[in-house]
Amino acid sequence: MITAFKNRLLIWLVVLLMIANAGIIAMFWIEKSTQPMPRKGAPKDFLVKELKLDAKQQEQLEILVKEHQQAAKELRQKIRTEKETFFNLLKQANVSDSVKQAAARNISIQTEALDIITLNHFKKIRALCNTTQQKKFDEILLEITAMIGQPRPPMGQGRDHQGPPRGGPDGDRPPPPEN
Repeated sequence: MITAFKNRLLIWLVVLLMIANAGIIAMFWIEKSTQPMPRKGAPKDFLVKELKLDAKQQEQLEILVKEHQQAAKELRQKIRTEKETFFNLLKQANVSDSVKQAAARNISIQTEALDIITLNHFKKIRALCNTTQQKKFDEILLEITAMIGQPRPPMGQGRDHQGPPRGGPDGDRPPPPEN
């Protein structure tokens, strides 16, 4: 009698777990289908397509993109250097708060400069556009900024790479975990 009760209980538990698993899988599937698909391709290609840029505008856009990429690359390197300096403070004993704040401020200054050149870059792109294109640009601006802000997977690995990306969109290392 006791074994029959245990067997019946186990059968019901297995059935209940199977129903719960099916429900959870269905929820993930439904949630995934309602989320917009991420845009593929370069932000530049997305702009050309969405704004319907003519050949002259595309040439000007190419120049602006190259200028921005070079300036941003230099600033990202400065940010990386400032962060290395900041975290090298861990190696020193008795670092004052003012030294820590100054090092953190140096990182902030470079990050601010990067944000400003990016804003100016978008202003220049918007200036390339005619009135209709400017309205469309204003509508898709957040999509574009999301595209350029997405971290890229490490070299040689696809988008389905498991685990956190190494560094952020600009290659910065994350701070060490707090103890």
